[in-house]
Parts: sequence; C-alpha cells; structure tokens
Amino acid sequence: MLKSKLKFLVIGLGSMGRRRIRNLLANKIKRGNIFGFDIWKERAENVGKEYGIKVTESFKRAIADFNPDVFIVSTPPNAHDKYFLWALKNNKHFFVEHPTTDKGYNQLLNSKLKILNSKFGIVGVPSNSWRFNPSIKKIKELIEQNSIGKVLAFQYHMGQYLPDWHPWEDSKKVYFSKKETGACREMFAFELGWLTFALGLSEIKNISGVTKKLSDLDMDADDFYSAILNFENGISATTIIDLLSKKPMRTLRVVGTKGVLEWEWLDYTIKIHKSRTDSQLIQLNKGRSEKHYVSTEDMYEEEIGLFINALEGKKPFPFTFKENRHFLKALFALEKSSKTGKVIPIK
Repeated sequence: MLKSKLKFLVIGLGSMGRRRIRNLLANKIKRGNIFGFDIWKERAENVGKEYGIKVTESFKRAIADFNPDVFIVSTPPNAHDKYFLWALKNNKHFFVEHPTTDKGYNQLLNSKLKILNSKFGIVGVPSNSWRFNPSIKKIKELIEQNSIGKVLAFQYHMGQYLPDWHPWEDSKKVYFSKKETGACREMFAFELGWLTFALGLSEIKNISGVTKKLSDLDMDADDFYSAILNFENGISATTIIDLLSKKPMRTLRVVGTKGVLEWEWLDYTIKIHKSRTDSQLIQLNKGRSEKHYVSTEDMYEEEIGLFINALEGKKPFPFTFKENRHFLKALFALEKSSKTGKVIPIK
C-alpha cells in the first residue's frame, strides 16, 4: 500500500503528537489521511482546528470511524504498551516515541512480528530522533574517517532547566516531572541511543552511578543522573543528565588515540584537536526550529520519512526495539547502582 493510501492515527496530541502531525504533512501525507486521538477532549479539538484533521477523544471511535493503518504513539511513556500491543494484535503498523519502561517488550520481541524487512508484515519501530540530527551525523562521519583515531573514552553532559522544556504549560502537570516518566529517566536512555550510534560503540558491559533530586523543583522525579559506563569493546565514559541547567546544553568530549573531538550543541560547532596548538573548527548547519523549541525540526521529519519508507518496503528503519531495550536495561542498572552502591552488569 503506497503512503498516499495509508491512514495514520496520531495517538496523544501533546507536544510530540503535534510535531508528528507536522512531520507527516512535511512528508506529503494528505490531511485527509491523518487523524488524531487524545483522551482530553479540549486538546483533541484544539489540534483538530489547528491542523485541519479529524480528531476524537475515544480510542474505540478512532478505530471504528477512521480505520487507521498506522499508529503514531506519542502518549506519555507509561501508556505506550497499551497501544503498540493493540497494534501488534490487530495488524497495524506502529511508530513509538522513546519510552521510560520496557512494559510490553517481552510480548513484542517474542512475537512473530516481521519488523523492518517485509513489505507484507507489520512494521513496528521505536523513535531515536537524534540519530538524524545533522550534528550527530557529522560526528559519526568524523569518527568513521578516523579524525581522532580509535575512540578510547568520552564525557557527555546533557542539561536543561525543566520549567523551560514546555514554557507554555505547567511543568508540574506534565509527565516528565513524574517519578516513573521523569525527564532524566527518559533522556538517559535516549541519549545513549545516539551516542552509541555516532561513536561506533559496542554494547554496554556495566554501569555505576547515582540518581537523585538536587533541586527544590515541585515534582516527584529525580533531576540528576550521573553514570560511569564501561563498554564491551573497552571504551569508558562518564555521562550526566540534569534538569537544572539554565543554559541548555549537550556537551560532548571524545578522546581518541590521535586527538580530541569537542561538540557543544547550541554553538553548532565541532572542534578537532590534534595537539595543543593544532585545532580545526567545523561549522555546523543550525537547521530549522519551530517557535518555543531549540531542537530542529529537520531530524524529526527525516525520521518519519524513513518510517514511511519502511512501510513501503523500500528500506528497513535504522533502529529497533531490541536496541532500545539494551539502553533501557542500562537505565534500570544505573538506578539499581544508585540504590546499592555497586557496579551493575548489563545482561
């Protein structure tokens, strides 16, 4: 079935659901083939008016009235499994935003689902949008070109003040301030997904570290995750995820046998240091951002475009639930290490 014929149901019409509607439109999916569902009636109606699509607050009516072929699951993470397992059981294609739980993964990975490589099977994939970010692609290219030699170790720090994430809504009421679905939990595993891709890393061997709440932000979730990771191929790393930094940052420093790579997200530059006096500055494309956002839209549009290609049997989507589960295991191991004070192997 060609993409012009496929009908997409966007499930969850918050920030990411709205973005996915925009992504579908950018990939030439007709408005008449895009539908929206959200349990909050007012939100659903507002999105319907904003994007000119049909919406409902009832999942049963969404299925009965729209008969979608594809689910885009953009709910809070703790509700993902409800919808992707329904899709699995009822032969619907599905795309799922990044999780904080592996609920439903056993059923998913043990099923006979033909993920990615069949024109005739169901395509089900998880998101890892930052793999498609122009800066990340450039970092990967430089690593593969041996610009700093063999990677030995890296430091990574992702930070952004939580109330600034969605300044148009009360952060206390959004899923990323809740214990189970907190932003640190979400971003720790998510960032590992693109770091391993860009740096050509193997699976994680073991992990240790701390998770805690340092601020007086009015929320249940921890706001600081710090980890030491050891990879199967001998590389070591330190990572920090925080919800405290008033300056948004993604700061990466990679140490190799022939030099050092440094990247600062919002400076849109990469620096390659071959020695104390031999450095190269690489300017990066800023891309295009929507109002209120600092992340560029380009990578999200490309990601959905690749999902559509997988639906049409053109090319497998370049990220799997099996990979995603490994990063979730790393998250759970870090939280266990914080409680026990031990180094936790990733099994």
